[in-house]
Amino acid sequence: MAPVEIREMQRHEVGRVIEILAHWNMVPVAPTADCPEPEATGLEVGSTFVALVEGAIVGVSSYVLRGAGSAETASLAVAPEWRGKGIGEKLQRARLAALKARGIRHVRTETDRPETIAWYQRKFGYRVAGTVPKKHAFSLEHVPHWTVLILDL
Repeated sequence: MAPVEIREMQRHEVGRVIEILAHWNMVPVAPTADCPEPEATGLEVGSTFVALVEGAIVGVSSYVLRGAGSAETASLAVAPEWRGKGIGEKLQRARLAALKARGIRHVRTETDRPETIAWYQRKFGYRVAGTVPKKHAFSLEHVPHWTVLILDL
């Protein structure tokens, strides 16, 4: 496999990032009267990383600063054909390093995929803190809640 480059997303790359998120039903949605605070995706230049292989974007991760030394991870997605190659781990490590460099000490992550929950626990030492209801259909539509994971950096 060609080397994987991890770097901050540039504004003109949002379209490709959205394509990857769409595969996993994680495209950002605008606020509406029915859902004034949709799920946070954190897709902002400066808080989003992309993974590139031979110049092509194959994955994305982002975060949202919450203040007082805490942050929440947001989107983490890898193009289906690139899963299982360590790209998600590289993206996660890059965003954790960026958060730590910003003085963040407490990280919250929400996910609805059992294999992802286990992965966060095994690879990074997260602990399960509970569940919260989803605000709208996002990621796995048949799972009505997020599992909340906590990590101390």
